[in-house]
Amino acid sequence: MNYLERYQNGEYEQVWKELQDRGSGIRDEPYYTQAQEVATETMRRVRRNCERIISRLQTLGYVFGTFPDGKRRSYTVAPLTPPSEDMRADCDELESEAGPLPLSLTAFWQEVGAIDLVGMHRTWPDGLDPLVVDPPEGALSDLDDEGEGIFVGLAPDDLHKDNISGGDPYGLQLPNSSADFIFMYERHNLLFVPYLRLAILQWGGFPGLEGRGVQFEPLNSLTAELELF
Repeated sequence: MNYLERYQNGEYEQVWKELQDRGSGIRDEPYYTQAQEVATETMRRVRRNCERIISRLQTLGYVFGTFPDGKRRSYTVAPLTPPSEDMRADCDELESEAGPLPLSLTAFWQEVGAIDLVGMHRTWPDGLDPLVVDPPEGALSDLDDEGEGIFVGLAPDDLHKDNISGGDPYGLQLPNSSADFIFMYERHNLLFVPYLRLAILQWGGFPGLEGRGVQFEPLNSLTAELELF
């Protein structure tokens, strides 16, 4: 079986580990086409899961675009922004300016688009670190030289998501020719795909819950019957 067939057969973590272990060699055939297929299938599942979580949050009375302190955000953004031609053009421009993008990120922008679960519920705690992955437009506008590469931000940190002055955004160093990338400055220090598994499948879009020891009653309803990826 090839990588996609193994992935569809349930070897989600093992397949991604093997793709990542190939480093920049993942760009060589026959691995490149297979890796792109795996990344596409992964992010299609991510998108469907995000759609389910957003629908469930709306049913629970979660208010998108409002910080936990009750203040509205200074700009309006949809919880899920679908891919577009502009987004693809921005992705191409980012790659031309900063070098190769990891396959997981390109597939995310092509299949999911952008996700922003920042919001509030009057009975929920703060510090939930809701899932955010900005579109490539945000990365383009915030290119920042760091060492030998270029750092690009993909999401505000957990404090900024609560309208508190915080630290560096979560992001990655470019160029990156690998299948996946470390989601830098996010406290779990995970590769992006494992981070998405943690944030979505385990914590229903709120990875800030991990390690807090608080009972979060909506969790089971948010994570019920999500697709493994």
